[in-house]
Amino acid sequence: MLEAIKGILSSKKALAAIVGVVVSLVAKLGIDLPTEALLAILTPILAYILGQGVADIGKEAAKSEAKTAARKKSK
Repeated sequence: MLEAIKGILSSKKALAAIVGVVVSLVAKLGIDLPTEALLAILTPILAYILGQGVADIGKEAAKSEAKTAARKKSK
């Protein structure tokens, strides 16, 4: 359980998501932020998370291609 939490906290995407949730909760429960200000805070966080997700897909595809090429060479 502790290892899973450490893994989540080491992920930049997970930390960005946690920050987004905290900002949303604070805006809802505490500080009276206008909708425009809240969107100005949350939009870059969402863009970062989506962008990193797309980049991670590309990294996994490159790793897969490299493994396939290495297997073909070894035959």
